[in-house]
Amino acid sequence: MIAESCFIHRSIVTCIILLLLAAAPSHGITMDKVLAVVDKEAVTLSDYILFAKSLGIAADKETVDERTLGKLIEEKVILHEAGRRGMEAGDSEADKMIEEVRKESGLSRGEFEGELAKEGMNLQRYRTLMKDKMTVLKLVDADVDSKVIVTDKEIENAYNANKRDYVISPALAEVKAIFLRLGEGATATEVTDLKRKVLQISLLLKKGDNFEAVVNRYSDEPLKSKKGKLGEFQRGALIPELDKKAFSMNAGEISDPIWVKEGVYILQLVSRTDEKFKSPGEVREEIYKHLYAQHKERIFSEWVRVLWEKSSITIN
Repeated sequence: MIAESCFIHRSIVTCIILLLLAAAPSHGITMDKVLAVVDKEAVTLSDYILFAKSLGIAADKETVDERTLGKLIEEKVILHEAGRRGMEAGDSEADKMIEEVRKESGLSRGEFEGELAKEGMNLQRYRTLMKDKMTVLKLVDADVDSKVIVTDKEIENAYNANKRDYVISPALAEVKAIFLRLGEGATATEVTDLKRKVLQISLLLKKGDNFEAVVNRYSDEPLKSKKGKLGEFQRGALIPELDKKAFSMNAGEISDPIWVKEGVYILQLVSRTDEKFKSPGEVREEIYKHLYAQHKERIFSEWVRVLWEKSSITIN
């Protein structure tokens, strides 16, 4: 678990730094407007723009996004808590990560420092940025990640609750039908006559008359010429009344009359296959990651709220 967490953290830091290297150059603009003060530390516009770039967000000196600024203040609050507890990433850790990022970017040391210069940074400033990111991740790992617990029972419950998300092949029903059309605006007499006809057909089928023969004798088109073959359907493809009945029948079973807007259907189920699902073992890791992220977000939000409340924060 610790090794996995470290790998994830390294990937996050690497992505952040590569985003910085890919960001548009600042052309040496001096930006020192104070946006906020966190425990007597000024948070400037230049801090904000650099932080926004690290998140892959376009930023300029004219517009400040409140949510992004909130995330920057949140990071400062966490850094101050780490400082109070004597927790800090070391220069050697930062240098190791910088070297990994440089190699991944395919740049020589000189080219790497040249890219930093385009962003108005030198290697020391870059190292400080790296240390801050890694320090935040260290404290989050200690105070948040270590408290995230996902039980086997939670995974089982999540699988059962969302089982339809793991369908390999859908349920299918092959259906034949007798269809008796009811004209639009039918009179009471016409409805009564159709009810009598439906009752007569039902009695014939219950006595064992051949379904196709009854189709040929009584069904309206288009099913009559198709020998009653309605087709093969996935669950949910038929209109609800027919779908519900078709997927509750056994092969060979004949339904009672089903009245719909257009008329009356009598179904015969030819065959049915149920859905096939991925096994719990196949999706366990996927469910675990989802639940882990949910729990972490909840614990992290509460943890940051407590840190925020005990900090002195002024937003300009």
